[in-house]
Amino acid sequence: MIQRVEKKLIQSGDIIEIYEYSDGYIKGYTLSENEIEKRKGFKSNTDTDSRERSLRRAKANLRRLINANVGQYGREFTAKFLTLTFRENVQNIKQANYEFSKFIKRLNYRLYGTKKVNLKYTTVIEFQKRGAIHYHTIIYNMPYFKADELSNIWGNGFIKINNIDNIDNVGAYVGEYLGKAEQGKDIEDDRLRGKKTYFSSRGLFRPLEITDKKIVEQIADALLNRKPTYSATYENEYLGIVTYKQYNIKKLN
Repeated sequence: MIQRVEKKLIQSGDIIEIYEYSDGYIKGYTLSENEIEKRKGFKSNTDTDSRERSLRRAKANLRRLINANVGQYGREFTAKFLTLTFRENVQNIKQANYEFSKFIKRLNYRLYGTKKVNLKYTTVIEFQKRGAIHYHTIIYNMPYFKADELSNIWGNGFIKINNIDNIDNVGAYVGEYLGKAEQGKDIEDDRLRGKKTYFSSRGLFRPLEITDKKIVEQIADALLNRKPTYSATYENEYLGIVTYKQYNIKKLN
């Protein structure tokens, strides 16, 4: 179904984002090959620019995915944010991912007593200055567990547990670890070329996107007297003037 979108709402857990476009865009329409080539002509052809755009999209998707899952698995579970490092200088992504996969299986069995993967998580890959890989992992449905036991189950090096209980926008907090690549610190590292900068378990909750103009306007009107946590106005070559507002439902109660 082809639809002209002038207003869009994305809800990711407690975070609501509202976009308004002066020109709008067509949803459900597939560009022809000529239109694709024409659009390419307006864009920079440099590889670095392309990777920066890709990382910005990845950061936004990561932020929304995390916020859609934090606090969604019952009061007996809290989200845990872990940093997993290797004591050895492990630089091969395939090898590192294999060790991470084994860690998840061991932890899952320890917590749930089954080989069926019940743990829900999202993991960001990052590189240390020496080139070694380490992981920033948020586990959404983890009961209380002693730090030393968790370290033993990892078994590859140091584990740090970050306190995120009082962070309003956990997705933005974790997303900053992708932001380092945007700032040029990791963007030249070819190990992530063509690979995912983050990955997740299956069966996670997904952000809700609404493009029905009337529904978006109704929600926007309900929030009219509320102060957004963030707002911005900018110009886009395809969408025209874009007005963006972000609200945190927790702060509205």
